[in-house]
Amino acid sequence: MKKQLFFVAIAGFFSSIASAADLYVRDLGAGGAYSTISAAITAANDGDRIIIKPKSGNVPYLENITINKSLTFVSETNFSRYYVQGTILIAPAVNRVVTINNMYAFQSSISTTSTTITGGRSTINIINSIADSNFDLDNTKNVSVHVFGSECTILYFVHGEVAGNNCGRINLNNDIAPLATTDVFIVGNDSGRLESSTSTYAVHILNNDISDSTGNPLVISDLKTSSTNYIQNNRVVSTSYNTVQVLLSSTIPNGTIVLNNNILNTSASSSSVNKINVNTNNATVIANNNISSTTFNTTGVDILNNNLGNSSYTLDLTTQTATGSIVNGGLTDEEFYDLDLTINDVGPLGGSNSWANYWPINPGNKPRISFLNTPRRIYTGTTEMNATGSGYSK
Repeated sequence: MKKQLFFVAIAGFFSSIASAADLYVRDLGAGGAYSTISAAITAANDGDRIIIKPKSGNVPYLENITINKSLTFVSETNFSRYYVQGTILIAPAVNRVVTINNMYAFQSSISTTSTTITGGRSTINIINSIADSNFDLDNTKNVSVHVFGSECTILYFVHGEVAGNNCGRINLNNDIAPLATTDVFIVGNDSGRLESSTSTYAVHILNNDISDSTGNPLVISDLKTSSTNYIQNNRVVSTSYNTVQVLLSSTIPNGTIVLNNNILNTSASSSSVNKINVNTNNATVIANNNISSTTFNTTGVDILNNNLGNSSYTLDLTTQTATGSIVNGGLTDEEFYDLDLTINDVGPLGGSNSWANYWPINPGNKPRISFLNTPRRIYTGTTEMNATGSGYSK
């Protein structure tokens, strides 16, 4: 039961080609399974799947694990998490792909080791998992991540797609060559402070609900030179703190930042607090159709169009309902249309990257598409359409 090998017949003779195997982990090694995750990792080959049975009462597997192969980890009980308490390390390597589904890192982090890889990149997928501490995925560079439907205190990464997560903070840091060929997407997250300090990729910050009570909730401290970056359809709120909602640091180089269709608010008493504060003359900053319930003040923004202050609206992301000025209040071009093909609603429910694509996390416990990037327009005469996407199922 521990490992299954399959054989194929080719041209009348049998060739022993081993396919990916399923290795089982169960409490006390029940049914001939491995009793620890570490033992299964040791026995596994690249491409294998390790299927872990949650212990009764969510008792954790007490062990330190290092994932040093291309492996997929899933729960034997559909949509139930297995608990692991200990050091959880992923060792990146060129072309190594590690996928973690339904893990609960109890009182622990999920981290990459601190190493240097050359000549290629590694991929880490974390799906429907929880870390009581952090996802530390930037200790090794050249790592692209896809984190979806998960929870942690702080998420650190250098490249990839981060969608539909609940994190106390999200930090995007610098990568090194060889670089990935795609932009960074941060979409549909429920997050505390979000900071982008990358100079290696263009960044798309879309349809997030971002709030912070101790400082600036959204900070851009660096840019890829000459890149175009989008901050679009977010709700950005500073709570109980007189501070700007979007801060662009003085260290930013030449590039463009476009802020479209965002809700920018403070719950502090002062209505004179800037919604956008640009501390650099290098970047071109454009703000279109953003809305605030208090005075819409900015500093250093180059182009301002149709931004609205002292606005009345309601937004409930639990029931996914909106009323007032944010409804149909975004840019009117079809590129920004909502899922129902009406004019863009300002805030996380608006546009094709709507919050509704990601929340609730597990409606009906069904396979889901977790990220999709497609053209917003297709012109007459187009012969090729490039689209990228990812999804998950056990």
